[in-house]
Amino acid sequence: MVAVSPPRFMRYVRAAAALALVFAGSCMHALHTRPESTRIAIFEDQAAVKSGDDQLKIDIYRPQKSGRYPVAILLHGSGGIHAIGSSDINRYAAAMAEEGVITYVVHYFDGTGDFTASDSIETAHYFRWVQEVRDVISWAATQKDVQPRRISLVGHSLGAWLAVGVGAFDQRVFRLVLLGSGLEPFLIDSIKRMPPTLLLHGADDDVVPLSDMQHLQAFMSSKGFRVTTHIYPAESHSFGDSVAVDALTRAAVFISPRRRPN
Repeated sequence: MVAVSPPRFMRYVRAAAALALVFAGSCMHALHTRPESTRIAIFEDQAAVKSGDDQLKIDIYRPQKSGRYPVAILLHGSGGIHAIGSSDINRYAAAMAEEGVITYVVHYFDGTGDFTASDSIETAHYFRWVQEVRDVISWAATQKDVQPRRISLVGHSLGAWLAVGVGAFDQRVFRLVLLGSGLEPFLIDSIKRMPPTLLLHGADDDVVPLSDMQHLQAFMSSKGFRVTTHIYPAESHSFGDSVAVDALTRAAVFISPRRRPN
Protein backbone atom coordinates (compact mmCIF):
# COMPACT_ATOMS: atom_id res chain seq x y z
CA MET A 1 0.00 0.00 0.00
CA VAL A 2 2.03 2.86 -1.27
CA ALA A 3 -0.12 5.84 -0.43
CA VAL A 4 -0.06 5.50 3.36
CA SER A 5 0.55 8.30 5.80
CA PRO A 6 3.34 8.14 8.40
CA PRO A 7 0.84 7.76 11.27
CA ARG A 8 -0.69 4.72 9.58
CA PHE A 9 2.74 3.22 8.98
CA MET A 10 3.53 3.66 12.68
CA ARG A 11 0.42 1.61 13.45
CA TYR A 12 1.90 -1.09 11.23
CA VAL A 13 5.13 -0.93 13.22
CA ARG A 14 3.33 -1.26 16.56
CA ALA A 15 1.20 -4.13 15.27
CA ALA A 16 4.26 -5.95 13.90
CA ALA A 17 6.09 -5.54 17.23
CA ALA A 18 3.15 -6.98 19.14
CA LEU A 19 2.94 -9.96 16.80
CA ALA A 20 6.68 -10.57 17.17
CA LEU A 21 6.27 -10.90 20.94
CA VAL A 22 3.50 -13.43 20.45
CA PHE A 23 5.56 -15.41 17.94
CA ALA A 24 8.59 -15.42 20.22
CA GLY A 25 6.58 -16.89 23.06
CA SER A 26 4.79 -19.67 21.22
CA CYS A 27 3.81 -20.96 17.80
CA MET A 28 0.41 -19.89 16.57
CA HIS A 29 -2.22 -22.62 16.65
CA ALA A 30 -3.73 -24.07 13.52
CA LEU A 31 -6.84 -22.55 11.98
CA HIS A 32 -9.46 -25.02 10.75
CA THR A 33 -12.49 -24.22 8.62
CA ARG A 34 -14.30 -27.54 9.10
CA PRO A 35 -14.86 -30.20 11.81
CA GLU A 36 -12.11 -32.78 12.22
CA SER A 37 -14.31 -35.61 10.93
CA THR A 38 -14.73 -33.86 7.54
CA ARG A 39 -11.30 -32.22 7.34
CA ILE A 40 -9.29 -32.90 4.17
CA ALA A 41 -5.81 -34.26 4.91
CA ILE A 42 -3.07 -32.01 3.57
CA PHE A 43 0.69 -32.03 3.30
CA GLU A 44 3.16 -29.16 3.40
CA ASP A 45 6.20 -28.61 1.22
CA GLN A 46 8.45 -25.83 -0.06
CA ALA A 47 9.75 -24.81 -3.45
CA ALA A 48 11.92 -22.09 -4.96
CA VAL A 49 10.76 -20.11 -7.99
CA LYS A 50 13.12 -18.06 -10.12
CA SER A 51 12.16 -14.44 -10.77
CA GLY A 52 14.77 -12.48 -12.67
CA ASP A 53 18.07 -13.14 -10.92
CA ASP A 54 16.37 -14.02 -7.63
CA GLN A 55 14.89 -17.10 -5.99
CA LEU A 56 11.56 -16.77 -4.19
CA LYS A 57 10.63 -19.19 -1.42
CA ILE A 58 7.18 -20.75 -1.80
CA ASP A 59 5.37 -22.52 1.05
CA ILE A 60 3.09 -25.20 -0.39
CA TYR A 61 -0.09 -26.58 1.17
CA ARG A 62 -2.08 -29.12 -0.83
CA PRO A 63 -4.68 -31.85 -0.30
CA GLN A 64 -3.10 -35.28 0.02
CA LYS A 65 -5.63 -36.90 -2.30
CA SER A 66 -4.34 -37.01 -5.86
CA GLY A 67 -6.08 -34.89 -8.47
CA ARG A 68 -5.98 -31.48 -10.11
CA TYR A 69 -7.05 -28.62 -7.87
CA PRO A 70 -7.71 -24.89 -8.12
CA VAL A 71 -4.90 -22.72 -6.76
CA ALA A 72 -4.77 -19.76 -4.40
CA ILE A 73 -1.55 -17.75 -4.33
CA LEU A 74 -1.42 -16.06 -0.91
CA LEU A 75 0.30 -12.69 -0.48
CA HIS A 76 1.33 -11.50 2.98
CA GLY A 77 1.22 -8.00 4.41
CA SER A 78 3.99 -5.47 5.02
CA GLY A 79 5.13 -7.26 8.19
CA GLY A 80 6.59 -10.04 6.03
CA ILE A 81 7.07 -13.69 6.94
CA HIS A 82 9.78 -14.53 9.47
CA ALA A 83 11.33 -17.57 11.08
CA ILE A 84 10.28 -16.48 14.59
CA GLY A 85 6.84 -18.03 14.22
CA SER A 86 4.01 -19.04 11.93
CA SER A 87 2.32 -16.15 10.17
CA ASP A 88 -1.41 -15.61 9.76
CA ILE A 89 -1.00 -16.02 6.01
CA ASN A 90 0.46 -19.51 6.52
CA ARG A 91 -2.40 -20.46 8.83
CA TYR A 92 -4.81 -19.19 6.19
CA ALA A 93 -3.03 -21.26 3.54
CA ALA A 94 -3.28 -24.48 5.54
CA ALA A 95 -6.97 -23.87 6.24
CA MET A 96 -7.73 -23.22 2.57
CA ALA A 97 -5.92 -26.43 1.57
CA GLU A 98 -8.32 -28.27 3.88
CA GLU A 99 -11.09 -26.81 1.72
CA GLY A 100 -9.66 -28.46 -1.41
CA VAL A 101 -7.54 -25.59 -2.76
CA ILE A 102 -3.80 -25.84 -3.36
CA THR A 103 -2.23 -22.81 -1.71
CA TYR A 104 1.14 -21.23 -2.35
CA VAL A 105 2.47 -18.63 0.10
CA VAL A 106 4.90 -16.39 -1.78
CA HIS A 107 7.83 -14.83 0.07
CA TYR A 108 7.88 -11.94 -2.38
CA PHE A 109 10.20 -9.87 -0.18
CA ASP A 110 12.94 -12.36 -1.13
CA GLY A 111 13.37 -10.70 -4.51
CA THR A 112 14.01 -7.27 -3.05
CA GLY A 113 15.81 -8.24 0.16
CA ASP A 114 13.23 -6.70 2.48
CA PHE A 115 12.32 -7.84 6.00
CA THR A 116 9.35 -5.53 6.44
CA ALA A 117 8.05 -2.76 4.18
CA SER A 118 7.56 0.92 4.89
CA ASP A 119 5.64 3.22 2.55
CA SER A 120 8.88 4.27 0.79
CA ILE A 121 9.91 0.63 0.25
CA GLU A 122 6.48 -0.17 -1.11
CA THR A 123 6.71 2.74 -3.55
CA ALA A 124 10.11 1.60 -4.77
CA HIS A 125 9.32 -2.11 -5.13
CA TYR A 126 5.63 -2.35 -6.02
CA PHE A 127 6.04 -3.22 -9.69
CA ARG A 128 8.97 -5.53 -8.99
CA TRP A 129 6.68 -7.47 -6.62
CA VAL A 130 3.96 -7.52 -9.30
CA GLN A 131 6.40 -9.18 -11.68
CA GLU A 132 7.46 -11.69 -9.03
CA VAL A 133 3.87 -12.78 -8.49
CA ARG A 134 3.38 -13.10 -12.25
CA ASP A 135 6.45 -15.34 -12.38
CA VAL A 136 4.94 -17.49 -9.63
CA ILE A 137 1.72 -17.75 -11.67
CA SER A 138 3.79 -19.00 -14.64
CA TRP A 139 5.40 -21.62 -12.41
CA ALA A 140 2.12 -22.66 -10.79
CA ALA A 141 0.47 -23.23 -14.17
CA THR A 142 3.06 -25.92 -14.98
CA GLN A 143 2.45 -28.01 -11.85
CA LYS A 144 0.82 -31.36 -12.59
CA ASP A 145 -1.72 -31.15 -9.74
CA VAL A 146 -2.99 -27.69 -10.70
CA GLN A 147 -5.99 -26.52 -12.70
CA PRO A 148 -4.05 -23.90 -14.70
CA ARG A 149 -7.10 -21.81 -15.59
CA ARG A 150 -8.15 -21.52 -11.94
CA ILE A 151 -5.24 -19.67 -10.38
CA SER A 152 -6.47 -17.00 -7.98
CA LEU A 153 -4.80 -14.52 -5.63
CA VAL A 154 -5.62 -14.04 -1.95
CA GLY A 155 -3.97 -10.98 -0.42
CA HIS A 156 -3.98 -9.44 3.02
CA SER A 157 -3.09 -5.78 3.63
CA LEU A 158 -0.10 -4.90 1.40
CA GLY A 159 -0.64 -8.27 -0.29
CA ALA A 160 -4.19 -7.22 -1.17
CA TRP A 161 -3.07 -3.92 -2.67
CA LEU A 162 -0.40 -5.81 -4.60
CA ALA A 163 -2.92 -8.38 -5.85
CA VAL A 164 -4.93 -5.56 -7.46
CA GLY A 165 -1.90 -4.65 -9.56
CA VAL A 166 -1.30 -8.25 -10.59
CA GLY A 167 -4.97 -8.89 -11.41
CA ALA A 168 -5.15 -5.73 -13.50
CA PHE A 169 -2.26 -6.72 -15.77
CA ASP A 170 -2.36 -10.53 -15.88
CA GLN A 171 -5.30 -12.16 -17.62
CA ARG A 172 -4.38 -15.54 -16.16
CA VAL A 173 -5.65 -14.48 -12.72
CA PHE A 174 -8.97 -16.27 -12.28
CA ARG A 175 -10.26 -14.43 -9.19
CA LEU A 176 -9.13 -12.13 -6.40
CA VAL A 177 -9.90 -12.32 -2.68
CA LEU A 178 -8.73 -9.18 -0.88
CA LEU A 179 -8.57 -8.63 2.90
CA GLY A 180 -7.76 -5.08 3.97
CA SER A 181 -7.58 -3.69 0.45
CA GLY A 182 -7.59 -0.45 -1.47
CA LEU A 183 -6.59 1.06 -4.80
CA GLU A 184 -3.23 2.64 -5.60
CA PRO A 185 -3.81 6.04 -7.26
CA PHE A 186 -1.10 5.37 -9.85
CA LEU A 187 -3.01 2.32 -11.15
CA ILE A 188 -6.34 3.99 -11.85
CA ASP A 189 -5.70 5.16 -15.42
CA SER A 190 -4.08 1.89 -16.51
CA ILE A 191 -6.64 -0.63 -15.25
CA LYS A 192 -8.59 -1.98 -18.22
CA ARG A 193 -9.64 -5.32 -16.77
CA MET A 194 -10.08 -7.02 -13.42
CA PRO A 195 -11.07 -10.58 -12.56
CA PRO A 196 -14.10 -11.22 -10.35
CA THR A 197 -13.17 -9.95 -6.90
CA LEU A 198 -14.29 -10.62 -3.33
CA LEU A 199 -13.56 -7.83 -0.85
CA LEU A 200 -13.49 -8.75 2.87
CA HIS A 201 -12.90 -5.97 5.40
CA GLY A 202 -13.20 -5.18 9.08
CA ALA A 203 -15.50 -2.26 9.86
CA ASP A 204 -13.10 -1.03 12.56
CA ASP A 205 -9.86 -1.47 10.61
CA ASP A 206 -7.54 1.28 11.88
CA VAL A 207 -4.69 0.42 9.47
CA VAL A 208 -6.53 0.28 6.15
CA PRO A 209 -9.74 2.26 6.71
CA LEU A 210 -13.00 0.86 5.41
CA SER A 211 -13.19 3.88 3.11
CA ASP A 212 -10.16 2.55 1.18
CA MET A 213 -12.00 -0.67 0.39
CA GLN A 214 -15.15 1.26 -0.50
CA HIS A 215 -13.13 3.40 -2.91
CA LEU A 216 -11.88 0.26 -4.65
CA GLN A 217 -15.40 -1.17 -4.73
CA ALA A 218 -16.80 2.02 -6.26
CA PHE A 219 -14.05 2.12 -8.88
CA MET A 220 -14.63 -1.49 -9.91
CA SER A 221 -18.40 -1.03 -10.04
CA SER A 222 -18.02 2.09 -12.19
CA LYS A 223 -15.98 0.07 -14.70
CA GLY A 224 -18.46 -2.78 -14.79
CA PHE A 225 -16.08 -5.22 -13.10
CA ARG A 226 -17.62 -7.96 -10.99
CA VAL A 227 -17.10 -7.22 -7.29
CA THR A 228 -18.63 -8.69 -4.13
CA THR A 229 -18.09 -7.31 -0.62
CA HIS A 230 -18.55 -8.49 2.93
CA ILE A 231 -17.89 -6.23 5.92
CA TYR A 232 -17.30 -7.70 9.39
CA PRO A 233 -18.73 -5.48 12.16
CA ALA A 234 -16.33 -4.58 14.98
CA GLU A 235 -13.39 -6.35 13.29
CA SER A 236 -10.01 -4.68 12.99
CA HIS A 237 -7.16 -5.18 10.51
CA SER A 238 -6.30 -8.69 11.74
CA PHE A 239 -9.34 -10.91 11.94
CA GLY A 240 -10.14 -12.97 15.02
CA ASP A 241 -10.17 -16.72 14.47
CA SER A 242 -13.94 -17.13 14.08
CA VAL A 243 -14.09 -14.33 11.52
CA ALA A 244 -11.01 -15.67 9.74
CA VAL A 245 -12.71 -19.05 9.42
CA ASP A 246 -15.76 -17.42 7.87
CA ALA A 247 -13.59 -15.33 5.53
CA LEU A 248 -11.58 -18.33 4.34
CA THR A 249 -14.71 -20.40 3.78
CA ARG A 250 -16.13 -17.58 1.66
CA ALA A 251 -12.82 -17.36 -0.19
CA ALA A 252 -12.76 -21.09 -0.95
CA VAL A 253 -16.32 -21.03 -2.28
CA PHE A 254 -15.56 -17.96 -4.39
CA ILE A 255 -12.37 -19.45 -5.84
CA SER A 256 -13.72 -22.96 -6.35
CA PRO A 257 -17.53 -23.18 -6.45
CA ARG A 258 -17.37 -26.91 -7.23
CA ARG A 259 -15.07 -27.54 -4.24
CA ARG A 260 -13.68 -30.80 -5.64
CA PRO A 261 -10.73 -31.78 -7.85
CA ASN A 262 -11.10 -32.82 -11.50
